[in-house]
Amino acid sequence: MKFTKKELLYATGLLLTGLMLGWLLFSGSGHDSHSGAPDEDEMEQHVHEEHTDEEGNVVYTCSMHPSVRENEPGNCPICGMELIPADEAGAADTDEDEYSMVMTAASAKLAQVQTTPVIRGIPEKELDLPGRIKVDERNLTSVTAYFPGRIEDVKVDFTGAPIRKGEVMATVYSPELITAQRELLEASGQQDRNPRLYQSARQKFRLWGFTDAQVDDIVSGGEVQQALEIEAPVNGFVLSLNVADQDYVQEGSVMFEVADLSRLWLMLEAYEGDVPWIKTGDEITFNSQSNPGEHYEASVSYIDPVVDPQERTVGIRADLENADGRLKPDMLVRGSLSARMDEGKLMVPASAVLWTGSRSLVYVQDDSSEVPRYEVNEVELGERAGDYYVIEEGLDEGEEVVFYGNFRVDSEFQLADKFSMMNRDPGSGANRAGHDHGEMDMSQSADTSHQQHSDHAEQDEEHSHDEHLQQLVNHYLNTKNALADDDFEKASGDFEEFAEEVSTNDEMNQHDEHADGHEAHHTSMMSAVDEARNADDIDEFRIAFREVSEHLLAAIENQGFDGGVLFKQYCPMYEGGSSWISDNEEIENPYYGDEMHNCGETVEELNN
Repeated sequence: MKFTKKELLYATGLLLTGLMLGWLLFSGSGHDSHSGAPDEDEMEQHVHEEHTDEEGNVVYTCSMHPSVRENEPGNCPICGMELIPADEAGAADTDEDEYSMVMTAASAKLAQVQTTPVIRGIPEKELDLPGRIKVDERNLTSVTAYFPGRIEDVKVDFTGAPIRKGEVMATVYSPELITAQRELLEASGQQDRNPRLYQSARQKFRLWGFTDAQVDDIVSGGEVQQALEIEAPVNGFVLSLNVADQDYVQEGSVMFEVADLSRLWLMLEAYEGDVPWIKTGDEITFNSQSNPGEHYEASVSYIDPVVDPQERTVGIRADLENADGRLKPDMLVRGSLSARMDEGKLMVPASAVLWTGSRSLVYVQDDSSEVPRYEVNEVELGERAGDYYVIEEGLDEGEEVVFYGNFRVDSEFQLADKFSMMNRDPGSGANRAGHDHGEMDMSQSADTSHQQHSDHAEQDEEHSHDEHLQQLVNHYLNTKNALADDDFEKASGDFEEFAEEVSTNDEMNQHDEHADGHEAHHTSMMSAVDEARNADDIDEFRIAFREVSEHLLAAIENQGFDGGVLFKQYCPMYEGGSSWISDNEEIENPYYGDEMHNCGETVEELNN
C-alpha cells in the first residue's frame, strides 16, 4: 500500500506527539516514589566523588581543615599537619556556642590532645632561698668611751681576736678619771661618817664600765692611777677595732665591738611571691659553699615585715647553734624549704593553663559528648605550686582539662572565630579574615588544589615559617641579653632587626590565602612591636618587650622549635609575673638588669 507524502507527514507527527507525552508522564516517576531522595546507587556515587577525584584516585584532606583536598599524601598547607584519606577524616559537628567546639576524633588524635582531671590536694612548693650567716644582733656588744680621753695602750691589736670577759682590751688616760679617783679616795676616808658619799663615788665608776674589783684596787692602793684598764664585758670575738695607741676618743665613741658567735642567725631572702608560702616554724635545710657536703637544719623564727625596695625580697630568719664554730658570719648559704598550704585547693598542671595574667584560659573536655568536644574556661589563678597552678575560680573537681595539645585546640578556636587566648571578642569575624577556608568550594578539582599546594611550597622555599621563627628567636635573644645588661641602645638596635623580620612575615601573609592560622597572634605581636619601637626609655621598652615575649612564647609552644634548646623563664616580681625566652638555663633577668640580675626561675625546657 502506498502512502502519500501528506499521510506520511501526518503519521510522523502523531508518533512524535506520543513519544513526547510518554516522556512527560513517566520521566519523574522514579524520584516521586522516593520523595525526591537519591537512591543508594546515587548516594554511593556521591560519597565516592567526595573521597576520590575524577580519575578515581583517593583524595587526602586535613582533619583540622577539611577544605583542603589533595590527590596525594603530604602536609596541610594551612597548619602543616599530615594529610589523611578523606574517608577517614569524618566531619566535625557544628557548634554555635562561642565557648565550645567539636573536633573529629582524627583531629584530636593528630593534635595529640591529652587530658587529666582537676584534682583537689594540698599545694606544695619547694623554695630555693639564697642567703648568708649573720651575727645574732642580740649577742653583739659595743665597748664605748664614757668620757673623753687618750688611749695609752691597746692590748687587742687585730680584728677577729678572741677575747674573754675581764681581759684587758686597752688602757686609757682621762682628766675626768683623775678627778673621779681623787673624789673616791677622799670619800673612802670619810665613809664611816658619810657612807652615802662613798657609795656615790663608787657608783660613778660602775656607770663608766669599771668593775668593783677595779674600784677596790684604787681604794686599797691609796693613790691616783694615771691610766685605768678597759676590760672586756663579755666573751667573744673582736669584730670591730676602732682605736690605736695614743688615739683621742670622745664621749660616746665606739672603741670595740665584741660578738658572741656561739649563736648565729641564718638570714635568707625570699621573693615577694614566695612569702605567702612561708610561716614561722617551717623547717629549713641549708648548706654553705665552704662546706658543700654538710647539711644543716634550722626553723624559721622570724619573717621580716618590710620588703627590700631594691631587691624586692623579704628577709627570713632562723636561729642557729654554733658551739663548734664551724659556721662563720657572712658565709654564703643556700636554703631549701618544703612549703605546704594549710588547706586543700583545686589544682591543674601548669601546662594546662594558657597564661594571660591572673585571668587565664583552660580547655575542658566534655565527657558527655560522643565526639571530642572542648570548652574554653576562663579561670582565676592562685599560687603556682611546683608543676601545678592553684585554681581559685573557673573549674570544678574532676573535670578533664587539656594539658597537652591545648595550643592546637586554641588555634582551632581562633580559626573558628570563637573565644580563645588571643580572641576575646568572638563572633566579630576579625580572626577569619583570610582564613575562612570553610567557605571554599569543596568541589574544586584536585588539579587546582595541587597547584595551590605547589605555590605554597615555592613560598616555603623562599622564606619558610621555620626559618622565620629561627630568625625571630635569634634577634629576640640578642635583645634580651642587651636588656639584661641594661644597654638600651643595643637592645633597641637588635630589636629593630626583630621588628623587620616580623614585618617581612606580615607582607608574605598578605599574599598567602593559606596563612598559618596565627593571625590573631601576629596582629597582637605587631602592636607590641610598635610600642617597643616607640619607647622613650628602657622602662617603657621593657613593658613592651614583656608582651612580645608572651606572643613569641605562644608561637614556639604552638608550632614547635627545631633551632636548639630554649628555656621558658619566669620572674614573679615584674608586672605581677612575667616570662621570657632564653637559650641559657642560668637566669639573666631582662626586666630588672643589674638591679635584680638573677631574679627568676626556669619554668620549662622548650623543644619540639
